[in-house]
Amino acid sequence: MPSTLITLTALLLAASVTVPNASIVPDSELAIGHISLGDTESTVVRRLGPPTSIAETGDFLSVQLNYTGLTIWLGEGRRVGEILSTSPEHCTTGGICPGMDVSEVPARLGPAVMADREHGRFHEYFPESDIPCWLQVAASAGVVVSIRSECQP
Repeated sequence: MPSTLITLTALLLAASVTVPNASIVPDSELAIGHISLGDTESTVVRRLGPPTSIAETGDFLSVQLNYTGLTIWLGEGRRVGEILSTSPEHCTTGGICPGMDVSEVPARLGPAVMADREHGRFHEYFPESDIPCWLQVAASAGVVVSIRSECQP
C-alpha cells in the first residue's frame, strides 16, 4: 500500500508540472472565424448570420450552432464556450487555418505542446492570461485538419 501511494503521488505531481516549452499566444489567438470565447449567441449570429442548424447537446455546453466548416458550442448564459473550425474560411486571428501545412503553425506561433488526448495527438497553445482555455491544432499527413478553442469547465 505505501508503495502504491508513493507511485500515485509521483504520478499526480508529474501531471501537474507546467511544460516549460509551452507556447504562449495572445488571448486573441483563441478567436476563430471572428468569434471569441465568451461571445454571446446574438454576437455570433450578428457576425455569421443564422446557423445552418442548432442542436441541444444535453452537456455542459448545451447548445451547438452549426455553420459550414464551423461549430460553436454555447454554455452558461448562452455564451461561446468552444469553437471548432474544419474550413480554411474560418481561421484564428493570426491566420492559422485548416488546410495549411502544419509546419506553418510553429513558424507563426512558436513550438507547441504536443498532447495525446482521447481523440488523437494535438499541437496545443495556451493564452497569455490565466483563463483555463487553449488552442488545439489537429493535423494529418502534414496538413492542419482542424483548429479548436476550448476551455476546461
